[in-house]
Amino acid sequence: MSEHSPAPTSTRSVYGFVLYIGSYTLLLIYLIWAYTPTSWLHSLGLTYWPQKYWAIAIPVFVCCCLVIFALLIYPGISLMMTPDLSSLQTIHDEHTSQPKPALKGSIPPIYDIPISNVCHKLYLRRSN
Repeated sequence: MSEHSPAPTSTRSVYGFVLYIGSYTLLLIYLIWAYTPTSWLHSLGLTYWPQKYWAIAIPVFVCCCLVIFALLIYPGISLMMTPDLSSLQTIHDEHTSQPKPALKGSIPPIYDIPISNVCHKLYLRRSN
């Protein structure tokens, strides 16, 4: 078996089990801390805990970061990685499949659509 194979190994299964148990343990501790009144925690001798404000603030902050990433950063990165129409990466090479004639009434074979055709269909308005 290859060292870089995604197949499960005994080491990966142990790490996975530890992460599974650890994450549920941390979730349980978080929920107990968030929902248990502070006076009960103090009566148990647990006095050094963050304020209850952070029980709401941290998940809201994480959700806002995820939304900002999903709506702004990730599409921005995708747009920055897209080559221009005049780029050498958009020119046809030896691996480009050209359209071949299809039999009448059949499904045409797969081929690469030129980017200029795609842009004309998507972004140019039809004049009536």
